[in-house]
Amino acid sequence: LVTMEIQEVDAQMLGQCLEKIFDQQTLEAGLPKVKDHVIALAALEGGQIIGGIVAKQTHESIYVQLLAVDDNYRGKRVGSQLLGAIETYARQRAIIQLTLTTKSYQALGFYQKKGFDIFGELADMPMRGVTKYYLNKRLQA
Repeated sequence: LVTMEIQEVDAQMLGQCLEKIFDQQTLEAGLPKVKDHVIALAALEGGQIIGGIVAKQTHESIYVQLLAVDDNYRGKRVGSQLLGAIETYARQRAIIQLTLTTKSYQALGFYQKKGFDIFGELADMPMRGVTKYYLNKRLQA
């Protein structure tokens, strides 16, 4: 047993320390070290951002972190085009799958129409009465 204290610290500094631990684990597992690549695409109209998507590629998978469209542009296929752009990007790079999460009050039906499947759900997340859904879309066998 180790005698220790737990305290709040600078998140960036801690992140750098933990990355070193993860890097060592990756090497021990015989996996190549790959730096995550962030993809950020904006939908613009008249130079103004009306929507966007931010995703992170790790190895052969892409996780969609954020997808949002201004209320005035909903129903005008902006989200569909953004999601399509990430899928095109993924296919061009032989990505195996796309993953994302959504909450029960967000866009579950939209993602299912776009070919995403639910692989998990968590009730009362992040609060009572809300369900968080975990989805993926397999692009390659």
